[in-house]
Amino acid sequence: MLLRDAEESIEVLMVRRHARGFFGGLTAFPGGAVDPVDRSALADTVVEGGGVDHEFRSAALRELAEETGLALTTRGVFPAPDARGVELFDELRRAGVGLDGEALTLVSRWVTPEEAPSRFDTRFYVARVESTPEIRLAPDELVDHLWIEPKEALAGHDRGELRMFLPTISHLRWLSVRATADEAVAAAEGADGRTVIAPRRMEDGSIVPIHVPDDS
Repeated sequence: MLLRDAEESIEVLMVRRHARGFFGGLTAFPGGAVDPVDRSALADTVVEGGGVDHEFRSAALRELAEETGLALTTRGVFPAPDARGVELFDELRRAGVGLDGEALTLVSRWVTPEEAPSRFDTRFYVARVESTPEIRLAPDELVDHLWIEPKEALAGHDRGELRMFLPTISHLRWLSVRATADEAVAAAEGADGRTVIAPRRMEDGSIVPIHVPDDS
């Protein structure tokens, strides 16, 4: 979740995916799966900072660069090379640019229920930026992007204009009570990745979330 301060609130970067596949047509935060390159020695040299979740931070930063053209580096936010995976990391390494794993603050970890046909173990991170270069969308994955206040994104979902999954909605609600990007980052401090938010199926077939107790 990439954040920037707006006049009266904060804005979060969201993307709209192509109308195909499991996430087809959804409005979501930039991100994607951990790839082998994220567990490689190359990632260790390019992605600076991070601990036991280094591969997840690598994936988050790589996907942000691939999907939106934004490289969140140790020197600030810059246009990312128009490349993917190993090639992206190779170009960054040759340029002497490191992706900033420490710029990401872990917010939560969500795991799908055991009976789900497709299962995900997902980390959500937050990062703040002062300003960003022009967004360059990956045309094979995304059709649009928007910087939007969390409350307006939730209103768009309520109106049926923005399709979202539960974890996206939940994090937008969490963001909607934060006045500044710094406040949101501070609110996430202390998340350790071991506490899991896992929906569970009730006897009537519905699925309800188990929420981690916090200040919201």
